[in-house]
Amino acid sequence: MSNTQLANDIISLVGGVENISNMTHCVTRLRFVLNDQNKADQDNLKKLDGVISVINSGGQVQVVLGPAVTDIYNEAVKLVGDTDVPKGEVKAEAPKGLGGILKSALDTLIACFVPSISIIAGAGMVKVVAVLLSTVGLISSDSTTYQILNGVIGDGVFYFLPFLVAYNAAKKMGVDLMTSMALAAIMMHPTLLKLGETGTNVSYFGLPLKIMDYSAQALPVILGVWLLKYVDKFAEKISPNVVKVFLRPMICLLVVAPIMLILIGPASAVLGNWFLAFCNWCNKFGWLAVGINAAIFPIMVLTGTHNATIPLLIQMFATQGFDTVFLPSGMAANIAEAGAAGGVALRTKNKKLRSMALSASFSALLGITEPALYGVNLRLKKPFVAMLLGSAIGGCIMGLVKITAPTFVTPSLLTSPLFLSRCSSALIGFLSIPLTYLITFALAYFFGFEDPQED
Repeated sequence: MSNTQLANDIISLVGGVENISNMTHCVTRLRFVLNDQNKADQDNLKKLDGVISVINSGGQVQVVLGPAVTDIYNEAVKLVGDTDVPKGEVKAEAPKGLGGILKSALDTLIACFVPSISIIAGAGMVKVVAVLLSTVGLISSDSTTYQILNGVIGDGVFYFLPFLVAYNAAKKMGVDLMTSMALAAIMMHPTLLKLGETGTNVSYFGLPLKIMDYSAQALPVILGVWLLKYVDKFAEKISPNVVKVFLRPMICLLVVAPIMLILIGPASAVLGNWFLAFCNWCNKFGWLAVGINAAIFPIMVLTGTHNATIPLLIQMFATQGFDTVFLPSGMAANIAEAGAAGGVALRTKNKKLRSMALSASFSALLGITEPALYGVNLRLKKPFVAMLLGSAIGGCIMGLVKITAPTFVTPSLLTSPLFLSRCSSALIGFLSIPLTYLITFALAYFFGFEDPQED
């Protein structure tokens, strides 16, 4: 089936163009916000050739497509139109109870990062290239080439992260894009840091305003955009039409920006310190923490909540500069996912399944695990159990040899050299990766599964 036909079929089965309020995509999933989710035919969506799975999570219908998602998304855009502008207002039920409110807040937080995952991962890979070129002696770590490659091209996305987050938050919350981006510009303005030393207070109409470095910070601008949503409605209501073109945004900036700088920014710093304390608590458990998180990670991917760790990771890199738990856990889980699919490929007699499992295993080694998770391991059940065990064992091994992520990158075989910088032995650190694959491969092979018959 061609990408054009698949995109057309998907849009038809989610209820047609008129039922789509918003459409985005991440690394492997096409994500729809629908006006009426009851119109989505999820059973027939799953049967489409090229669709790995369909998930209903976070108020979205997520169509898992694997690495082909970008091509299919581009075809879908031709049919849906401008996906940056909501097509209609979704009348979702208000969240009920504390659990519902927390889930809604988490879904919003995730949505502020998901569209930027690809560029964040790509920037991380640029830093990998810089480190590799320096390691093999092609460039010096003191050279301007290295500083531009690693510190400017690689770090640029992270430094100006507030702009990306403001854009995504505005789309998610239905707020004016330009005003939201202006809030990020205010946070990042160099004059702010020139007013005093970081951590000190200056006066704003007699009120204390704490000087903070907002580079790589996400939460302040997300909360700022959330506040803007309500202030903008007020400004729209009180602004006369004849001067609304400038009075409305002026009111928004004069109200939201000071609150963001005086209250929201410092409060976000406190939350960041709490998270850093949590990470330090995880580090006390060392290898065991990595193993536990590695076993949990595939389940988070299964439920679509794995992206919830992205803002936490970015905050971690902005504060302590490395990660010894979460991304190493992701490395163990991704390699184990590949190993389980590899075990299925060796044991099955079904040629179509063998081809799918081999392809999925290779894809998982490169950090794209959905084809292995949905197309092979979860489908056959026992390989899924083997994969969870392999993830836990592999995570413990990687924790013992001190696999560490010094920057935000997708955990994969390609990025593995970057994880070895803190290992006592780079060779032993690297060997933990094939060991995780082989352990899970053996578990999946010997656990067995009900081999589907050839069509």
